[in-house]
Amino acid sequence: MTAILFGECVSARDTTKVRIRALGNEGCDLEIDAPACMVDDTDVTLWIGAVGPFPATVTQSLPERSASRLAVRFKEPLDGRILQHFSA
Repeated sequence: MTAILFGECVSARDTTKVRIRALGNEGCDLEIDAPACMVDDTDVTLWIGAVGPFPATVTQSLPERSASRLAVRFKEPLDGRILQHFSA
């Protein structure tokens, strides 16, 4: 999926608006405007628009990872219908 989606990422210490890229059933990449307290192995919940929450963990799978780019892996794979909805 190449579309940019908007959502919110929530951790125990922080909530931030995000742009979601490369949404897949196992995870996605996030872009944030301000540095957040979301470091490697932080448990978060992701809202994609008004759909969610989806439990996930921040990973370090992005080679260009910085304070404004994160990768997350969902704790449970997303249902194909959710992916289909956001790719329409």
